[in-house]
Amino acid sequence: MEERRRSNRKPSGMGGKGTLFAIFGVLIVGMFGSIYSAQNDKPTEVKKEVKAEDMKEKKKPEVTADLEHATPETISSELKKYSEVITGAKVKGKTLIVQYKDSAFWSDNTMVESYALDSIRLIEDLYKNKNFDLFAFERSTVMTDDNGNEELEPVLKSYYTRKTLDQMNLDNFSDMVLVDRERYFQKADGYWIHLGIFRSLKESLSGKINAPINFENMDESRYDMHPDATNDVVEKPESVEKEEPIVAEPVTEESAPDPQPEATYDVSTIVNSIYLITQGFDMTSFKISELNDLVQVSDGKVQAPVSSALFELKSMLDPIGKEITTLQQISTPADLKATTQQLAANQTELNRLYAEIQQQFYTIDKQDYSNANQLVNAIKQNFNAMEQLMHPDVSSYTTFFKQNADEQGS
Repeated sequence: MEERRRSNRKPSGMGGKGTLFAIFGVLIVGMFGSIYSAQNDKPTEVKKEVKAEDMKEKKKPEVTADLEHATPETISSELKKYSEVITGAKVKGKTLIVQYKDSAFWSDNTMVESYALDSIRLIEDLYKNKNFDLFAFERSTVMTDDNGNEELEPVLKSYYTRKTLDQMNLDNFSDMVLVDRERYFQKADGYWIHLGIFRSLKESLSGKINAPINFENMDESRYDMHPDATNDVVEKPESVEKEEPIVAEPVTEESAPDPQPEATYDVSTIVNSIYLITQGFDMTSFKISELNDLVQVSDGKVQAPVSSALFELKSMLDPIGKEITTLQQISTPADLKATTQQLAANQTELNRLYAEIQQQFYTIDKQDYSNANQLVNAIKQNFNAMEQLMHPDVSSYTTFFKQNADEQGS
């Protein structure tokens, strides 16, 4: 069902008499218009709102609330002090669900981008509070269906776990989200974007988020993120026309439609790629840990392998990427396709991390750094991020491999 944002335009009520008064008013204004200077013109409200939105992106809100020491009983009131756009919060065990109020935005793009920036900035302060280890963020807005019915419903949900946040430099990552808002969703443990909102996003934003739903790491016992929604909603057509029943005569076997052929897959290629990918993860994970352990500080200097030692790591990453591309290019079952899509996104991030580590190793080779401890911490943070990406959820791969490996003689 196509959905759209509510519009509050009202028609004008001026009649014929109003027109005469308007003409008379124009004459009076013309007589006395020279008294006023153009400099006294009041800026339009639109310009004020644009400026306010720009300022919102450039600086964090002034924090007067104590989010670090808030308890499950007081966190809701403290969040309301933190920002006027927060209506409160729900607590479920160590899960904190922050709720934003419905407020006006220029577009769905602005709403999604503001949501991402507000949430990551809030995480910076909430992360210090040890009473919670899952931080979720919900935003609702008024949606209008094809019949004109309006309803306030959730349109944005996402969450980060403490385990994920422990691997991140939140101060730097917040700056990265300021520049590229899609990073917030790419790194989140899970997110859900209302399909009506997702379809209206600009391609430069939606294309990098990849899909309106990511349930890869969902733990619904802690946080039910999707209201009656599944990944199937992305693939279903907006409407399905019902076929007219056949009433002229009974349907015979001859007139019955031919059964649809079952989907066929290149099982041998799939099994082989799965094997190479999973084995590659294990070997690459070991290599990353080995390199990470060799990076340390001694006598105020960084000790690490020479930068050329990273070439072996790259030679292990590239074959994994090649096999992922192979699976993307052939027909695979839906669950394998979803896993492959996630691995492809992980591979992009792995290549980015590798390039950053390579630059850091060049810095060590040239002894071109001012703070050894800071550089080592940055390198280890990148290695840890790579190590985490070496352990994705490949349960669909494992199931397919077990079911078909014996038949292929693997």
